[in-house]
Amino acid sequence: MDQKDKQPLVSVIVPIYNTEQYLNTCVGALVTQIYTHIEIILVDDGSKDSSGAMCDEYAQKDSRIRVLHLQNGGVSHARNKALEVMKGEWVCFVDADDEVTPYYVQHFVDAIEEGIDIIISEAIFVHEDGVRERLSYKSYGILPLIEIFSVNELSAHGYAWAKCYRTWHMRLVTHGPVLRFPEEIKFSEDLLFVMQYLAVSPRAKYIPYADYIYYLRSGSASGRVFPFEVERSCFCRYIEQMNQLSVLAGMDLMQVSSSASILAMLFARVRNCMYLRGELTRTRRVEFYRSVTSEVRNAILNHSQSSNVFVRTGYRLFMTGEHWYLLDIYFSVMMNLKHFLSRKS
Repeated sequence: MDQKDKQPLVSVIVPIYNTEQYLNTCVGALVTQIYTHIEIILVDDGSKDSSGAMCDEYAQKDSRIRVLHLQNGGVSHARNKALEVMKGEWVCFVDADDEVTPYYVQHFVDAIEEGIDIIISEAIFVHEDGVRERLSYKSYGILPLIEIFSVNELSAHGYAWAKCYRTWHMRLVTHGPVLRFPEEIKFSEDLLFVMQYLAVSPRAKYIPYADYIYYLRSGSASGRVFPFEVERSCFCRYIEQMNQLSVLAGMDLMQVSSSASILAMLFARVRNCMYLRGELTRTRRVEFYRSVTSEVRNAILNHSQSSNVFVRTGYRLFMTGEHWYLLDIYFSVMMNLKHFLSRKS
């Protein structure tokens, strides 16, 4: 039997959109992996530069590379299309403007063991000024769901990369939904995907290797304000996923500091978009406020990162579960004043 037949095939998925200046570094790091039994799926998401042609050239030189050419549909759509055609027993993700060390896949394969479906590693964050910061965890080895949230902060899990997933959860199965990235969500989609995965495989193995190098660049989706339905959808999906995980963990994970902090951030995004984009009537904004349960309101108030006295006063109004129109008027004045002052400065 060929040695490769004894080794798991690992699929590496790379969504690509107008990243020609980074591709040689990214793909070069993948074709020189120490672990060679891999398939590399390059997904050209309708690039307008030479990225698509470069992908085809890579595939001609290395038989392990497969190329998908799509009309532009976003990073989640690109990843999902690759998940539909992948052949690997395990899969990991790499962004086209990042890079990995030669041991990225090898360290994941070395950590594989029975009963574990997701392996999570450290990463290196490279800031625009060149400063490097290591993403590390407080605990390593195999952790149950409660410790994943209470010991290793949830916010550190908000990336699809630096993780390796067993692929049976992502194939067509009869016992449950196929796991996919939420295409209607334009930010935090990685976090929601990881949360979905933990819901079907509530144990993770953490390894102390920082083989993924993530470059922080300006213009990311996290800094944009999206339409209300997009922002609201992400907020509601997060609550839905958190409730599901809480049942599995046997405790209210919404009250864990790192989980509640993300909730407060997502709520602030919805609140900001309601006033900054001017899409909604007062009645519609009040409907949204009314829809938020008291448990969620409590978590938002207790874990909001804002130290602004005006924001926190608004949140206390929010906590009462009354005076909805007064709350809307308060936030409307506050946001308009903030916008006015920012324009003057």
